Amino acid sequence: MEPLERQNVAQRLTSRLEAHGVATVFGLPGEENLAVVEALGRSDIEFVATRHEQHAAFMAATHGRLTGEPGVCLATLGPGATNLVTGLAHAQLGGMPVVAITGQKPLRDNDEGSFQVLDVTSVARPVTKTAVTLHDPANVDVVIDVAFAQAVAGRPGVALIEIPEDVAGAEVTTKRSPTPQPSIGPTAASLGLAAALLNSAEQPVVLASGGATQGSVADALTRFAEATGIGVLATQMGKGAIPESHPLSMRTLGMHRGDYAHLAIADADVVLTVGYSPVEHPPLAWNPREDITIVHLAPWPAPLERGYQATVQCVGDCASSLDNLVPLVQRRPPDEMATRRQAIVNLLEEEEATESSFPPAPLNIARELRSQLKPHDVVALDNGAYKLWFARHYSCEAPNTLLLDNALATMGAGLATAMEAKRVHPDRTVVGVCGDGGFLMNVQDVETACRLDLDLTVVVLRDDAYGFIGWHQEEQDRPRESVSLGNPDLVQLAAAFGANGHRVSHDRPFAEVLHRAISESGVSIIDCPIDYSTNEVLEGDLLPMARARLRVLENINNQNS
Repeated sequence: MEPLERQNVAQRLTSRLEAHGVATVFGLPGEENLAVVEALGRSDIEFVATRHEQHAAFMAATHGRLTGEPGVCLATLGPGATNLVTGLAHAQLGGMPVVAITGQKPLRDNDEGSFQVLDVTSVARPVTKTAVTLHDPANVDVVIDVAFAQAVAGRPGVALIEIPEDVAGAEVTTKRSPTPQPSIGPTAASLGLAAALLNSAEQPVVLASGGATQGSVADALTRFAEATGIGVLATQMGKGAIPESHPLSMRTLGMHRGDYAHLAIADADVVLTVGYSPVEHPPLAWNPREDITIVHLAPWPAPLERGYQATVQCVGDCASSLDNLVPLVQRRPPDEMATRRQAIVNLLEEEEATESSFPPAPLNIARELRSQLKPHDVVALDNGAYKLWFARHYSCEAPNTLLLDNALATMGAGLATAMEAKRVHPDRTVVGVCGDGGFLMNVQDVETACRLDLDLTVVVLRDDAYGFIGWHQEEQDRPRESVSLGNPDLVQLAAAFGANGHRVSHDRPFAEVLHRAISESGVSIIDCPIDYSTNEVLEGDLLPMARARLRVLENINNQNS
């Protein structure tokens, strides 16, 4: 049993963080969290001071996404806490475990009244799983342990703890040890029903989502596909759950409208979803007639939404559930999905065959990055039209090697995502890809990246506009209004931060600049003009084209047989 120890709450908080394996806290110091900052400084936990609380929350979210353990961020009261909100919403909707700690005015003897005071827990509740105030110092262990448990329980998300200034400084004697969390798993009956549906299906398919990229799930998914012959289609956040070069990978649902990859699911009668949440890809985008039988396999119960009404739910650890399903599911012919995959891949390859130009198109950027990076290197995206091209064309051979957000899909997260990916994987090359709009939202934290001495490349795709919004204006026959931007000289800006700056031009093509940037030490920022005119390719429904290609390939196969 843990010995009795007298500490103040801030010191005890730090001890509990260490007990939960926390090595880093991201955030900003403020008047109301100074006791916590001091306690962290006396501990073995690294405190990464960022230049904006939103960036701290984005880094904590990425830590949770890549490690499966809650990332921790810290802010003060009022404006500091509200600055966290977008990052917390990003983590909550994306299923990334985070514990957020915020300060507050003293509960007693508050001589500053309502200055800077907001009801932080009420502000946070819509974007968290739980948000509580620590009122009683004696409850510090319970509150912290529950927050960590809730952050990872079911579909991961955010737990926020508000600690008033006087509570943080109060002394407390505790001896609490961590409480083991019971594990749950699907019943034999639910697994049997799931197998029966898959066995009776004419055209089953697996839809792998964000939850399929966590821990050992990806390996189990590949084993399941190989054992059963059932093809695997990924959502954007599920990319890499099965290697996309695998003959049973049906690639990725890049768009919410019909795309080549929809060919894998458009005629499916049973879909086994693995680690799926509707926020990642709208169910009506892949189940528009609401006639597909759905088997839901995830650590959380199936949410009820139009187009997503599961017939069977296997709630529990995905990896063990998939392994337990293997002996129950009949093996299908190995070439059953091969022709559909061939049609999808051929159409994507034909797009990729277009020659590079200046300024490069987003497809050229994705293609060049794939060419120069190793399978386990990481690309971290901000949000913009280029994300669709990466989702469709950047082939992932391992989970979490293309980090994008298709849940909250906020601008401004790309730099932080790349930074924490490099910290988690210091032995891998990490490249962030941001639009100029998203990059300038948190550009101040380039200083943080330089201060942390990260070897990191950030590609800024510059169209001097909020290009994705401009594209939608044009699609809807609206005037291109209020989307044009001015930008600083990004090369000079990089130099001002102490980073390396590069510019893509007619004489210095992207491939050459990228190679130099990823070969040099420190933070490198690439100013890359971008041509979005190719977005017109994505404006229509591409599924009919995929169906036509499938018919051609089927006729060829029939003639050859």
